[in-house]
Amino acid sequence: MENIWIFLVVIYALLKGGRECMKKAALKKSAANEILFLYTFIGFLMTLPFTKSALEIDGIYIFSAFVKAALCGTAWIFSLLALKQMSVSLYSVLDLGRMIFSTAFGVILLREDFTLPKLIGVVLVITGLLLVNLKKNSTSAKTNLFAVIAVLLNCLFNALSGILDKVIMRSIEPAQLQFWFMFFLSAIYGAALLLRKEKISFKTIRTNYWIPLMSVSLIVGDLLIFRANAAPQSQVTLMTLIKQSSVIVSVLSGWLIFKEKNILYKLMCAAIVILGAIIPLIFR
Repeated sequence: MENIWIFLVVIYALLKGGRECMKKAALKKSAANEILFLYTFIGFLMTLPFTKSALEIDGIYIFSAFVKAALCGTAWIFSLLALKQMSVSLYSVLDLGRMIFSTAFGVILLREDFTLPKLIGVVLVITGLLLVNLKKNSTSAKTNLFAVIAVLLNCLFNALSGILDKVIMRSIEPAQLQFWFMFFLSAIYGAALLLRKEKISFKTIRTNYWIPLMSVSLIVGDLLIFRANAAPQSQVTLMTLIKQSSVIVSVLSGWLIFKEKNILYKLMCAAIVILGAIIPLIFR
């Protein structure tokens, strides 16, 4: 049972891949910011049964959850700024920086070993993701230095959030972290919408059923990844690689649901990514 965390991360990755496809489907009916706030807020409502337990933790951990939410919210802002000034395909390639940052932080801050199998895994995962993203169709867009910096800052803050998970989960329960994280994240997204004077209609939930489905996926996935972080044997460097297996869901759903082309090529790329995630687990 000591390796159950690997199974938890795999399920998290599959849910994450499915959620990305749900977002794409949801965008056909609703605006991006409305979707982001609604599915986060619904997720918070789903954590309300954890309220009593969440109120019992020390203030330092509540503050840590706020920092985590602030990191994720800031990363979201930078990702939007970057996407406005560069093609989606270029953004997807640069977003690989998230994995590099996470691996580096795991080694430097958490003192995890960076072995040869892990190096091979990182190279294979980056290669597979690069190949699948470079094959995507993209519209030409002028890219400036600010946009590149913005996407790299998005990667940096997301990686820091992942490191914080590992640190916080040494002291509190997953449900306690999830309650405060969803509370603060909903508040941040809600405040951003108020500042931008964007309207939100809760009636959207009835017509865009993808939103509540995304909320369920988010809550279940986060609980799993928090539990994986709580396992003493888990390592950020390994979890980072395993998470990339979400690409297999994205590729298959893109083919089956959105009728995307080049499926054999993309499956080959996904296989390279999966191989990169498996090698470090076999040769630990």
